[in-house]
Amino acid sequence: MSDNTQDSSGTETAEAVAMADDAAAPAVDAPGPDDPDQGGAAADAVPAVDRSARRRGRRVGLVALLALAVVAVVVAVAGFAVIGRPLSAPEWLRDRIEAQVNRQLEAVRIGLGQVTLVVEEGWHPRVQLHDIKIDDADGRPLLTLADAEGTLALRPLLRGQLQPARIWLTGAQLVLRRDVTGEVELSFGDTGLTQREAASFVQLIEEADRALVTPALSALRQVSADGLTLRYEDARAQRAWTVDGGRIDMIRTGDDLALRGDFALLSGGSSAATVEMSYQSRIGSPAAGFGISFADVASEDIAAQSAALLWLDVLRAPISGALRGSTDETGQLGPLSATLQIGEGVLQPTDETKPIPFRSARSYFTYSPYSQSMQFDELSVDSAWGKLRAEGRVVMGAMKNGLPQEFTGQMRVTEISANPQDLYAEPIRLSDATADMRLRLDPFELALGQLTLRDGPRRLVLDGTLNARATGWDLSLSGRLNRLDPERLLQLWPESVVPRTRDWLDRNLLGGEMTNVQLGLKSEPDAKPDVYLGWEFRDLETVFMKSMPPIRGGRGHASLFRNTLTIIADAGRVQADQGGALDISGTVFSIPDVREKFAPAFTELKSRSTITAALSLLDREPFRFISKAGQTVTLADGIAEVNGRADFLLKKDLPAEEVRFEARAALSNVRSETLVPGRVLAAASLEAFADPTELRISGAGRLGQVPVEGVFVAPLGKERSGRSRIDGTVELSQRFVEEFRLGLPKGSVSGSTRGTLGIDLRRGERPAFTLSSDLAGLALRVPQIGWAIAEKTRGTLEVAGRLGDPVEVSRLALTAPGLRTTGRIDLGPGGRFIAARFDRLRAGNWLDAPVTLVGRGVGEAPEVVVSGGTVDLSKTEIGEGTGSGGTQGGGPMNVTLDLLKISEGISLTRFKGNFTTARGMDGRFSALVNGGAPVEGRVVPQNGRSAFEITSDRAGGVFKSAGLFPNARGGSLKLVLAPGKGKGVYEGQLTAKNVWLRNAPAMAALLNAISVVGLLEQLTGSGILFGEVDARFRLTPKQAIIARSSAVGASMGISMDGYYDLETGAMNMQGVVSPFYLVNAVGAVLTRKGEGLIGFNYTLRGTAENPRVSVNPLSLLTPGLFREIFRRPPPKLTQ
Repeated sequence: MSDNTQDSSGTETAEAVAMADDAAAPAVDAPGPDDPDQGGAAADAVPAVDRSARRRGRRVGLVALLALAVVAVVVAVAGFAVIGRPLSAPEWLRDRIEAQVNRQLEAVRIGLGQVTLVVEEGWHPRVQLHDIKIDDADGRPLLTLADAEGTLALRPLLRGQLQPARIWLTGAQLVLRRDVTGEVELSFGDTGLTQREAASFVQLIEEADRALVTPALSALRQVSADGLTLRYEDARAQRAWTVDGGRIDMIRTGDDLALRGDFALLSGGSSAATVEMSYQSRIGSPAAGFGISFADVASEDIAAQSAALLWLDVLRAPISGALRGSTDETGQLGPLSATLQIGEGVLQPTDETKPIPFRSARSYFTYSPYSQSMQFDELSVDSAWGKLRAEGRVVMGAMKNGLPQEFTGQMRVTEISANPQDLYAEPIRLSDATADMRLRLDPFELALGQLTLRDGPRRLVLDGTLNARATGWDLSLSGRLNRLDPERLLQLWPESVVPRTRDWLDRNLLGGEMTNVQLGLKSEPDAKPDVYLGWEFRDLETVFMKSMPPIRGGRGHASLFRNTLTIIADAGRVQADQGGALDISGTVFSIPDVREKFAPAFTELKSRSTITAALSLLDREPFRFISKAGQTVTLADGIAEVNGRADFLLKKDLPAEEVRFEARAALSNVRSETLVPGRVLAAASLEAFADPTELRISGAGRLGQVPVEGVFVAPLGKERSGRSRIDGTVELSQRFVEEFRLGLPKGSVSGSTRGTLGIDLRRGERPAFTLSSDLAGLALRVPQIGWAIAEKTRGTLEVAGRLGDPVEVSRLALTAPGLRTTGRIDLGPGGRFIAARFDRLRAGNWLDAPVTLVGRGVGEAPEVVVSGGTVDLSKTEIGEGTGSGGTQGGGPMNVTLDLLKISEGISLTRFKGNFTTARGMDGRFSALVNGGAPVEGRVVPQNGRSAFEITSDRAGGVFKSAGLFPNARGGSLKLVLAPGKGKGVYEGQLTAKNVWLRNAPAMAALLNAISVVGLLEQLTGSGILFGEVDARFRLTPKQAIIARSSAVGASMGISMDGYYDLETGAMNMQGVVSPFYLVNAVGAVLTRKGEGLIGFNYTLRGTAENPRVSVNPLSLLTPGLFREIFRRPPPKLTQ
């Protein structure tokens, strides 16, 4: 230890025994009864000190005064021999004594009020002095004593020496001052004039020792003083104290000196504190022992007495206790032991800081001035927050004017029990704690380097600072806790502090462990404290929302900052009722303000699980979202990665409608056999969204083998409970035909387009669907009716029905170039095609009829049933076959038509037929020609189209119904129509036999022109019989081109070729009429069929009703071989 340190320690000697020194001072200063000779001898015997002769005279003045008074009184009463009776000296004697004393004392002047002598038993004289006044040489008062008395040692007195044996003083007033350097001075009274000066209290005591070994005081054995008033002024502490009614006893036994005293301390409190002191030493030796006991002394008064007590200055409390110490042979202060019992008070370094109350405190410590440290055997505190007991070592540092500016210590807390404001039924007890700390007093700062609290296996390490600012406390604290389990957490969390949050944790925190807990606290004056609490957790088991399964295996971190609690799960799982567990890594739970009643909270959910598990959570009570949507939690398989948020209040029996949530999910590897009943919906990825109003799933996938894209929406409100809907698009292609088993022949569909699909799902009902498309990109072909559209062609397709087994298609409407239809499709179980029923199918301008496609089994083309309507063959080409000839070709056709139009003016009504279409249209039919004569026929495929063969046994009726010969009758007919070149063009061949022709205007005009009277009469009578009729022609939509025709009978023969306009009925014909054909037919081999050797060339124009006939009479003279010169060439059908 340095010299400076030892000096400051020596100074402390005076601090510890200040009151003892003050009490002893008057005894040292008491004047003795000394005459000038004795005074000089005594002065010579006193060891040299650093004081003037004038001050030495003052030291023994009181003794000399007492001795002189004794001599005078003895002389005055020598004749009286009265023992035990007080004898008062007369005034002249008192004045003489006073004068004699003042002559011996050069530096002071003494005034006596009264002098009394008492001779006690054993002839021990005792002198009493009253109203004593002592002034300095200038007349300034130094000391006033009410009474002073003493006894003289008898043996020296017999030798003529005046040596006091005992001295009693009453009413002395002393002032003891210490400056900032530690130098002390002593003065009497309140004059402020210094009587003693010393570098320290030790030197002051040394001077008293020197006085006691002087001849004048060598017989002094006791000095007693009462009624003392001592004022102690400490410039270093900037404070002053006054003790009143003091009493001091100094007892000398040989060379041993003992000093005792007690005082009442006036410090401005409600009651006076008491101080008792003791001091033991050997005269001439600096070594001494001392003790001070005190009761109810203010802490700030105690703190000012020693550097070792300075830390008590931050308290405001009464203190009782004792100090025990010693000085060594060098005068240095040795160890100082202190026992402090601190009463109820507060910690309050400044008047501005809010007091921190405590009930009591206790301290036992030993101060070592050599190491400037304190060893605390006990430091305990009892407060409303709990109890604490500690031990440790504190080192003082940053010394200034002999006082430490900071205390640095290491403490071990051996007992901790906490019960702040009786928050716990039983105090919380911790096993032990250790602390490294530093205390600075001006300004106040308590710095924790490290405070370690141990609670079983748990260890809390704190550090921070507590500062007393001008405006209040400033606390900054941080800490770390290694682990904490929920059970201990709830034990440490008082039930009345944030009770709802604690209750929520008590009910929902089922297990786990908190680790690496971080604590931060910042509290500044006039500001709300900032609290940060962060921790990690593992093996967490907690219920994050009522009615939900608990989180298990939770691992993550959490924080509580500015009253906001946030918990983040880095890992964890929630076991769903179905579908397995949800991995909730990344999920966040937060309470924005834990102080609020029914505090709002929210969960930001992140999970990965099966879709079933995610839906299972949404379907738990009280929500039942999936059930309300009319679905099951197993509606889809796959993986769901969910990101969502739920906001709710922390209260019991929370209604579902008070939970606000919004969730988005990425679904992968999705497969559902129930979302679209009867179909497998699969998708590589989908997106899902859910809130209190709806559940929505969207994306692209496949419905069976058909690409689809859409959105599934399930309203979650009560008003739409049990309803959901799918809206999207679906690929319309051959894959769609196959997937939905529509039964269309291969090749009917090519290319692809998108259809708009909507499906309404209602609980307890079959899903209703609609499908629409513009057909762009889809090519359609119906070979049975010769209709097709290319991929670039647009149209309109609308389908409606219900899904299930079987699927119901209640409406199908198709509008496209060349085709318009409406109808429905009937399907059987397993999607088996039964029929497609079209109420009205219009193909171009040639077909308008109800058509039904009837299924015939898997892999077979459906049967086409036409039940009414019209067909115009002049405007279409029908009957193209697949050419396969197998079962995969076209199916049968059952056709019933109201009208089959062959050409303009020629139609078949009540048409009925049965056909096959494997290699084209092939079958038989029956009909009426223009509603008249019946015909039968057959349709066969030819060159990719259909050829017709029509027969009738009523040929006349056929001609009549066709508008050719209104009065024809009888006969048989065969008509063959083969496909020609061009749409609606047929190459025809007609044969008829035994047809009677009667009242034919055109024929009558012809016969009249050639004046064949008999034939004319026959025509207008019973008619002309044509045994054979033959014609070859071309039938187009506009006209009939007759290349060659003939009609022969016994009466006549006729040939004809030319043109017949089907729209207007206009004729442009030519031919030859050969009368008496039976005879005339001899020349037929040289002419055309129907022409004889002799005949008339004719032309026929006009209409059948108004014919215009012209005959070339010269042709009669021309043999049949040369008749061609009178007519044009017949039409050539190859043209």
